[in-house]
Amino acid sequence: MLDALIDNDVILKVCCYGIHGSLVAVMQEAKVEPAVLPLARYVVSGRIKRNLPPAKRECALSSLDRVLAVVGSVEADQAEIYLAASFEATAQLQNLELDGGESLLLAILIRRGLKFLLTGDKRAIRAIEQISADVPDASIACFEQFMKTVLLRIGASALRELVCATPSVDLAMTSCFGCRSPVIDLDSPAEGLRSYVSDLRKEAARVLIPWDDLSSIVS
Repeated sequence: MLDALIDNDVILKVCCYGIHGSLVAVMQEAKVEPAVLPLARYVVSGRIKRNLPPAKRECALSSLDRVLAVVGSVEADQAEIYLAASFEATAQLQNLELDGGESLLLAILIRRGLKFLLTGDKRAIRAIEQISADVPDASIACFEQFMKTVLLRIGASALRELVCATPSVDLAMTSCFGCRSPVIDLDSPAEGLRSYVSDLRKEAARVLIPWDDLSSIVS
């Protein structure tokens, strides 16, 4: 039974970092069955081919195959498509950035009463917060909360090595894990992730899940 949704940006980053197994494990421990939109394979594979060097590309594409073999696919129905369009219209009136994929995921989340949406799009989270009067019971998790969960699972040193192997994937993560420094305090990544989540929570307190990681969802 479908319980949660994951956006393309999260799928892309976990495949580029090689932490797709952690994503699957976190979802299994949370006892949720996540899904992505049907175009995820084509969108993510296209971005991998465009943005990663050949030496990294095949590994990321293999990770994509593995994660999509476990994560389901969800199709929006007509009512959800109309609802997504209304969210986009409301966002446009307020000069907020909410793209078509995020609005569809939000509509599915709301109409089907799912547990949460895991997204890497901070602009979309801020937009959802601003229109949250129209989206009751929206529960959103950001990529930094997921990364903090992975850090707790595998340790800062191991995760830093994976992030820094592909520093162009997410500049915030590159900064957080000190990829430009030869040596860092291994407590720094956790504090950096906490800081990113705290800053986002100031702008999205109603919709962002109220923890620095996903441990309460998993437990």
